[in-house]
Amino acid sequence: MTALALSLAIPALALSGCGACSAGPAIVRQAQLPPPASTFRAKARAILARLSLEEKCGQLLLLGVQGQGSPSAEARALVRELGPGGILLFGFNIGEDVSELGLLTGGLQDAAAASGAGLPLIVAIDHEGGSVFRFKSGVTRLPSAATVGGRGPDYARLLGERAGLELSALGINLALAPVVEVRSSANGSFMGERSYGSDPALVDNVAGAFIEGLGASGVAAAAKHFPGNADVDPHRGLPVLEVDKTTLDRDYVERFRKAIDHGAAVVLLSHVLVPSVDPERPATISPLLDKALLKDRLRFDGVALTDDLFMKAIAAGLPPERSAVLAVKGGADLLMLSAGHAGHRVREALVAAVRSGELPESRLDDAVLRVIELKLRFSMDRAFDKEARAKRLASLPAIVAQSATVLDAQPVVTASARKGKGK
Repeated sequence: MTALALSLAIPALALSGCGACSAGPAIVRQAQLPPPASTFRAKARAILARLSLEEKCGQLLLLGVQGQGSPSAEARALVRELGPGGILLFGFNIGEDVSELGLLTGGLQDAAAASGAGLPLIVAIDHEGGSVFRFKSGVTRLPSAATVGGRGPDYARLLGERAGLELSALGINLALAPVVEVRSSANGSFMGERSYGSDPALVDNVAGAFIEGLGASGVAAAAKHFPGNADVDPHRGLPVLEVDKTTLDRDYVERFRKAIDHGAAVVLLSHVLVPSVDPERPATISPLLDKALLKDRLRFDGVALTDDLFMKAIAAGLPPERSAVLAVKGGADLLMLSAGHAGHRVREALVAAVRSGELPESRLDDAVLRVIELKLRFSMDRAFDKEARAKRLASLPAIVAQSATVLDAQPVVTASARKGKGK
């Protein structure tokens, strides 16, 4: 299939040259927030109808890739052959010269255009700030969520806007942030400063403002980690959230309801076991949590993204090709695979599961439809325009310089002052 053009959903921002450094933060605040996913349902269905079974299964993959700068022949072949839904960036993909990252994302988008599906890539990166920050230099260093929580929603919104502009210039369209969980005794040692705070109202307002800021800049936000975390790091073992259903709804699920209301387009699923809901399956593969709770009860119409299927919490008991099938059956739409070379066997497992009847094709189509809608909502096909891509990348230094100016000018508002203003 030749490359498919996606309708631009977000007005283009004037980011090239000195226009980005003279217009001030208004260049973002004049932009419209992304329309709801349902706006693009008919167009997404038309694109879905053109895809083969293998191409549909490829769209469920979010793959890690190796290298920096211009992508290797191996990385290009991986994208061209699998036609994945997207790629996942890590610190090892980013050198001291951050502009080289634009060459990597651009080259992989060109490979995606040449794939069978011909659809643009979701390009994702962890961008929480503090200890979870992949860049060495060249972009605004984001403070920890705990620090942002202390400064309040106005600062968080501006920070999201500036971060979104910088990520967009580098070809990144999905920020795996923010954490919307409240810091508590149940998760404190794992969560630390990744949470905006221990007050639910504060977390809702600050996380929601950061989500809105990213969206206004044309970058999707992923609220994480649904439905919550315990103290065990899922990289090392299986966390167990020992709370009753009432506590789960009030203290955990409600945070995601608020994040969705603020425009979170993606919800990242946690590798956590919640015995009060599903005593056998972690959230990543649990239909009781993913479909029944997130999609049916919260009416989330965006993309449910698994955490990395190579984390020990899930991989200790299941190989990725098996956990992938179970995750999609349970309600996940996009599968995170840090080891991208596993993409071939995971796609094969998904295809086989559909052909055997284990994975209903209707569930596969729903997942792919959500992924396509995400790409339409955030105008991801802009990455296929090489000239515009180069201009956005060239604008990055001016955007970063402007970020420093406008963020430094943002007044520090104390918690007591915010309470006085009703925030």
